[in-house]
Amino acid sequence: MSLTRSLRPSDAWARGLMGHMYTNGWSSMPHSHSTDRTGISRRGFVTLSIAGAGVTAAAMAAPEAAYADEPALAPVVADYPNQIKIAHLSDTHFFSRRLYSDCPDFTIAEHSDRKMFRESGDIIKKAMDEVVAYQPDLVILSGDLTKDGELACHQDIHAMLSDAKKRLKATGKETQFAVINGNHDINNDLNGRDFSGGFAEHTDLVDPLAFKDLYADCGYDDAIAMFDQGGSKGGSLSYVLRPVKGVTLIAVDSCKYSTDQNGLDVDEHVTSGVVGEKLLQWIESQAKQARAAGDIVFVTQHHGVVPHFSMEPTLMGEYLVDNYEECQRRYADAGVSAVFTGHMHANDIASITTEAGNTLFDIETCATVTYPSDIRFATLGWEREKGSANVRATLALESHPLGSVDYTDFDSGSVTRIPNIEEYGHERLLTVDVVKTMIADALVSPMLDQAAANGGVKPLLASLANGLGIGDGTVVALDGALFNALFGILPQSADEAIILDIKLITAGIWANPENRRIMVQKMDRRPGAKVVELTLDAVTMASVQNALVSEPMAAAAGWSYYISAESLAKFLAPVYAGLDSLLVSGGKDQVLDLLRTLVETLVNQKVADGANSLFDLIKFAYGDHLHGDETCPAWVETATAQIKLTGDDAEGNPAADGSLTSFLRATINDEVVLGKLNALLKGIKINLKDLLVKEKGSIAIDIALGTIKDLGAIFGLLGEAPGNMIPNIPTLADLAHGALYSLTHDENQLGDRVNTLATGLVDPDWKPGGGSTGGDGSGNGGGSGSGNGSTGGGNGNGSNGGNGAGGSGNGGSAGGNGTGGSTGGSGNGGSTGGGGSTGGVGGSGTTGGNGGSSGNGFGTGNGSTSGSGGSAGAITGSGKPSSGKLPQTGDTNTFAAAALMGLSALAAAIHAGSRNKALDSQDTE
Repeated sequence: MSLTRSLRPSDAWARGLMGHMYTNGWSSMPHSHSTDRTGISRRGFVTLSIAGAGVTAAAMAAPEAAYADEPALAPVVADYPNQIKIAHLSDTHFFSRRLYSDCPDFTIAEHSDRKMFRESGDIIKKAMDEVVAYQPDLVILSGDLTKDGELACHQDIHAMLSDAKKRLKATGKETQFAVINGNHDINNDLNGRDFSGGFAEHTDLVDPLAFKDLYADCGYDDAIAMFDQGGSKGGSLSYVLRPVKGVTLIAVDSCKYSTDQNGLDVDEHVTSGVVGEKLLQWIESQAKQARAAGDIVFVTQHHGVVPHFSMEPTLMGEYLVDNYEECQRRYADAGVSAVFTGHMHANDIASITTEAGNTLFDIETCATVTYPSDIRFATLGWEREKGSANVRATLALESHPLGSVDYTDFDSGSVTRIPNIEEYGHERLLTVDVVKTMIADALVSPMLDQAAANGGVKPLLASLANGLGIGDGTVVALDGALFNALFGILPQSADEAIILDIKLITAGIWANPENRRIMVQKMDRRPGAKVVELTLDAVTMASVQNALVSEPMAAAAGWSYYISAESLAKFLAPVYAGLDSLLVSGGKDQVLDLLRTLVETLVNQKVADGANSLFDLIKFAYGDHLHGDETCPAWVETATAQIKLTGDDAEGNPAADGSLTSFLRATINDEVVLGKLNALLKGIKINLKDLLVKEKGSIAIDIALGTIKDLGAIFGLLGEAPGNMIPNIPTLADLAHGALYSLTHDENQLGDRVNTLATGLVDPDWKPGGGSTGGDGSGNGGGSGSGNGSTGGGNGNGSNGGNGAGGSGNGGSAGGNGTGGSTGGSGNGGSTGGGGSTGGVGGSGTTGGNGGSSGNGFGTGNGSTSGSGGSAGAITGSGKPSSGKLPQTGDTNTFAAAALMGLSALAAAIHAGSRNKALDSQDTE
């Protein structure tokens, strides 16, 4: 191996050295584990080893040897380091005190998020203290360095990184820092604000070129390749580092902040990410060159490429790159072993294996600015298979809790010690007030402002309906989609009609598939029918009664009305107009107040055990995933299972069964909620005669319809429990159940907080025989090499009686060792000593190799004669007993077969989900 390899993109890269990797993916290695949630909580490790299909025959031929052990490994020599240390941090979301004042705008911003903005700087300082103490060779920061891309925040966190580098250097440690951007860091005019003047105002931000300049000493100046050095479009911040021989790190800019990728007409950030085709091809090329040079290849990027819980693609698709399935396959098959990611603020390790048999691990590390505020430490070591170019690399990972943090109060400047930042963060992870503020102020309020400015509420409602699977998100399709949704949940025959009972009148409502009409017609109550009791005020009831007395019996006996798609659209037009008028006339505050009350009432509903609420369930599931090594106590398991129940008993009556449907009904039926809802709805006028088309009319029904003049009156019809009209929507219930279940059940079965992964490499600089390395074990030992390396001739491994000859080792410190063949070859020690101070060592054939002859190293080298082993092999030799279960060092086929034995365990480690792109909303991650 060369000792003079530089960090230039020429050298081995330009030569395109191609080595055949005996494994291209990583394997996860087993360890013992504990169940302590404050430290190492669980190690659900799986032993996974990948080998080429070409070794299958060898595995079948020698199953005992393949299973029992691996080839003997020796520490790697020359310019592979024995071990390096890596630190991984993500999502620091630093907020500079320079931008702060205690003002209402900052309070809203702070309470609209779960991030500890005030504490963020002191948490980073503690993290840097831990990094300096760890003495890593490489520090990776995988994006979202700042709160929202503010220049002041970038400057201040860069200063903290620079200080850590200086402190490391003062101890004699040259540490490579490697940063990449997150979705918050670039072109974030939507959220980047300065609050120091007493209100939120726009502030100086950072664009791609400024990012490269600012963090030049954190990766860019040391890059051996850059994707688009002078560019500012998507992917332009990507670069490659080779901090040491044996490691290549590709930093990938996966963020959308420019018009070529964000779907906008301005350069503005969005939450989701992508790896464009040109960038993906560049990554593949860099990875293949690195593997050809014998390097492990890591990628770091903000967005994930492997789902970390089964419903992530459906619920939180923005946390994976849009083309994650394409990326994971092409990364793995190009030779990338692991990707260090963030974005989700969670500790999780997930993996996939491609059809080509290559495994890729996505190592996601949590945010420092939210619970549990860990960083991740890793050690990477190399060992060589004796007498071979094959090298095994092992990556040992462990989440590192930060413990106590000294917090400087933003207002008073006083310093308080937070005893345990993990516990402190858990208390602040989610509160009911934060949820209310996030939904009402951070999410809905801007949406209402946008609706008022951009054509009213109908586009907003179309988008929200589409999120529930109703319609395609367009205004033109909304009314028809609402009709289809209503039509679909009603009984499809008159025999199953829902009975509407208004004391003096009973009617059936059902959907008629023949004419696509919703029928409302006179119908008597029948046994087993679902009944909804409606209530009219006393004055209206008296009028209806008089009409029934005077109305001809024939007309009263068979009246019917219907709702069509056209009549629903006619009815809804003034409803949309009323909502628009409400927002313009100051009704926004009324809407937000109602929404806060709805949210608080809903999340405080009690789950099955009576001791915990729906909020407790959500917080546990979310926090459990963020922490990693998910658990699921009995109350969570039960409450999660009940979420998808129907909300009805066996007779079809509303039931408090712990379902999402029952929670929603109870929320609407709450007295405070009803009061605020009725007050709001009374301001929106309607005409029910537009909705219900008369097929065969009734005077009594016409009178009743005429008295209902606003949406509030409709709620009045439903009596004291209008929420009971809310139907069970299986799609919504299944979505809620799936989210809670997948967050608390890690289907990857990998240790998220502690894990050890291994992969195989091929050293392209290795040569058989003398010189810098040992023989090739192909039957005869290495020849009498004349290389002036640190060791003379190589270690020849005879496979079937070959004669291994020691090298002459000119200038070497010792002659090489010839190893006897597996069936009786004689290993000969160094024949001349060639200036070596010690003669060659005798061979070690398993059935009787002969000792080496005397070396003549200036009369001082004496050949070993102790290698005349019997059936158990030479005592001083390296051969294993022929009757044992351990394969020979030189038997590379058996070694590959040993690796193959773990292949069947892969199925448990692979999961995939369908990709449903979620809408980019107000950015809170």
